[in-house]
Amino acid sequence: MSECSEARSNGKARMEIAVYPLGTDNPIISREVSAIFDVLENCGLSYDITVMGTIIEGTPDELFALARKLHDIVFSEKVKRVVTIIKIDERR
Repeated sequence: MSECSEARSNGKARMEIAVYPLGTDNPIISREVSAIFDVLENCGLSYDITVMGTIIEGTPDELFALARKLHDIVFSEKVKRVVTIIKIDERR
């Protein structure tokens, strides 16, 4: 298997994610942030919201797909820049 080949794991992993909408003219971004909670409520994965981020449990494929969705969902007319910090804990 080459270094670029995809190695997949069906085991469970944990992801800590924090999504920061930046570059807005108005500090009120409650609509964008509430969209994150809507996605989390409907994702079907177990999650805990902490003061530093959100911890989600799932397979690596589920977590990476969800991270992409959470990152993309906050972009809007007001939000043109988003910083997303992700930590993955996986044991094989």
